[in-house]
Amino acid sequence: MNIRTLLLLVLITPAFLIGGFSTIQAQVLNVESFRTQVDGDTLAEWHGQTGFDVSLSKFNERVFKFGNDTNAAYFTGRHRYLFLTSVELINVDGSSVISNGYFHLRGTFNENSTLSPEAFSQFQYNENLGMKERFLTGASVRYTFLDRPDIRGSVVTGGMIEYEKWGVTEDQNVENTFLKSTSSLSIRGQLTETTQLLLIGYYQARPDQFFKPRVTSENQLNMRISERLTFRVNFTLAYDVEPIIDIPKLTYVLRNGLVISL
Repeated sequence: MNIRTLLLLVLITPAFLIGGFSTIQAQVLNVESFRTQVDGDTLAEWHGQTGFDVSLSKFNERVFKFGNDTNAAYFTGRHRYLFLTSVELINVDGSSVISNGYFHLRGTFNENSTLSPEAFSQFQYNENLGMKERFLTGASVRYTFLDRPDIRGSVVTGGMIEYEKWGVTEDQNVENTFLKSTSSLSIRGQLTETTQLLLIGYYQARPDQFFKPRVTSENQLNMRISERLTFRVNFTLAYDVEPIIDIPKLTYVLRNGLVISL
């Protein structure tokens, strides 16, 4: 058994044992997981994916989730534009609601260069977590430090303005507007011809509280079944040093699902 096969088994086995069970949805949107590598000479065109997953969690209440993530990307040969959406249909102790979702826009300019500027904007809500709304907008710079056919690595760092509204009770809300730094490290490797592994870490913090961050680690395994169908295993671990309201500092999500390439 070679190293690639062993690594594949280590990643897949816990996913099938635990299945779709998860805790609260992560607070940091992982844009890197939606990034598709395209040759710099590719003509302008649209690409898209849509994915489905099912999960069951137990926190204060029993929650059954059916999720759909859809993303679209437009390539000009030099620049990349991403539009990402996600909505979860959730059944909480027998009552069906739509409580989690996000909408994200991002432009990456001169993407084939070692340094690539980016601009982004995002709206997010998570009623199960107590987040009524979050809006952020900002800019960053991407540095590609590794670019080979079977592995690619990059670092992104920048700043953003973030507005949040959290519900403490039905009649009491907490609203904040902060300037924050945002950084990420991502490595994407091709384990086999049909299997890809993605490792990402995020670090977001206010400049005056830089060592009290929101940190997220994500591992994603994509196994291509056919030209347009991929099985995806995704594990996200997040830690917020000082949550705005009384919620767990540590959360995790394990999701299994199918991704359809359009």
